[in-house]
Formats: sequence, structure tokens, C-alpha cells
Amino acid sequence: AEGFAAVLKRHRSIAEIVQDYAKTLVKVIKDERPLLSDLSSMMKIDSDRLICAMPQETRLKLSLPALRAVQAQAAGNSKRLKALRELEKEVHEGKCYLTSNGHGSVLRVVNLITLRLERWDGKFCVEVGKWSLKEGVVKQTRARLPGSKMRAGELAMQALRRLTGKELSVLNPKVGGGTAVEVEEAASDSYGVTTRYVKTSFTATTSAPAAKDTCVVPTGAEGFEVFQDIELWDTHGDFLDNDKASVFAWVTDAEFQHLAHSDMKGRRFMFMKEI
Repeated sequence: AEGFAAVLKRHRSIAEIVQDYAKTLVKVIKDERPLLSDLSSMMKIDSDRLICAMPQETRLKLSLPALRAVQAQAAGNSKRLKALRELEKEVHEGKCYLTSNGHGSVLRVVNLITLRLERWDGKFCVEVGKWSLKEGVVKQTRARLPGSKMRAGELAMQALRRLTGKELSVLNPKVGGGTAVEVEEAASDSYGVTTRYVKTSFTATTSAPAAKDTCVVPTGAEGFEVFQDIELWDTHGDFLDNDKASVFAWVTDAEFQHLAHSDMKGRRFMFMKEI
């Protein structure tokens, strides 16, 4: 203990990181009420989520050694240098942080939350597109549950409140049950590193109407039969007057699987309002 205290005394930056870690740990314990123990292996506190909740300045300090390693690897390679600039931008904006895995390789960590929001008939909400006022069309995205990347300094519940307080506020979601945390690692070709995705999933119910404006795809719209008989709506009131807005659908599990695996990502289509 005395040796550790001596290190902290000599290295102010390390002391500041330790202080922020301790403050964040208290914040996590207070908010999430995890199982506590004097054995770290028994405590249900995920280190990735803990680092995510630390201040951005501290996360940046923790990311710098790994970022320098990527910079060294990219030297003289134009393709890698372009990917490096994108990675640096993400790190500095707090969208991810960098660390290393057990083998010494750089690891990009992204924390996410998703929400399965069900209504009275068992159908649940999925995002299926983005409205663009400038182009006057909806650009379809691969069907997915409403969600968001967690920001620096955020706990999972805070990110959920941000999501439900913005796009889904009109539905007044009632969050219930526990949470599930999934961790997945995959190669990120665009960045040249491996990415670890830490996803916290929530469930909620709503008894509110779908939205002020419900939309349907024009009958007979060629190539878009996948949307026939599926309710499409947005949470921004009259979305045609908004610069950008998410377009959602109420779907069954079978419909979600069909939409999620359709090859329509990036396609564009017009809406006509249901009268």
C-alpha cells in the first residue's frame, strides 16, 4: 500500500485516473446496486461499463497508449492513416475508448444500450428508417431495436433515460424487469482493430397510442412488399416537417426477423399519410 501511495504521489496523472475510477465505482454501485464482495471475482461490475462511465478526459488518457500503438502501425500506409483519423475522431468524441486484450492487441470498446418496447398486443417497436427532409425520402436502415451508443460519463440507465426522453417520449415507456448484458468481439475492417461491443438490453411496455401520424407504404409500391400490413410511424409529430426523424414499426418477432435480414438497407422510398 505504501508503494502504491508513493507511485500516486510521484505521478499526478495516474493519481487523477485512480481518483476518477474510485468516484465512478461509487456512482455505479449507487445506481446499479450490484452484488458486493471483497473478492473482485464475485462482484457483478463490468469493467468495460465502469470505464465507459468515467469522465471523457480520463477515458482519453487511458486510450492514448493504445492509440499511439495504432499510429505506429499506420505509419506510411495511406489506407491505415485514413482509418486512424476516423478512429481518433471517435475516441476524442467519446464514442469509444481503446485498450488492449490479453494478447497485447489494440481493442476498441463500444458500449451500447437497446430497448425492447412492447405494446398491448405483444408487438414491439423497431427502427426501420431515417427521414431526410432535404431529399424528401426515407432511407431504410436494417431493422433494429431502438438504441444508442453510451456517451462518456454515462451509466446504462442514464443512456436509457436519454433515449426514452427524446425519440420515445410520446410513448411514455414503463421500464421493467432486469437487464441483460451481452459482449461480442468482431474485427472492424474500417478501423483495422478488433471491436468489443458491450450491449445492455432493457425491456419496457407502453399503453400510449403509436404516434400522432401513422404512415403506410403506398399500395403496390414495387419492391417494398415487405412493409405491407406493417404499421410505420415516427415519434416527432408531423415528421414530414422535420429535418431528420427516425421511422419506426410495430412488428411481431417473425416480422422483425424478416425485416432484419432483408436486403433493403440503404434503399429509399416515399410515404403517404394514412387518412
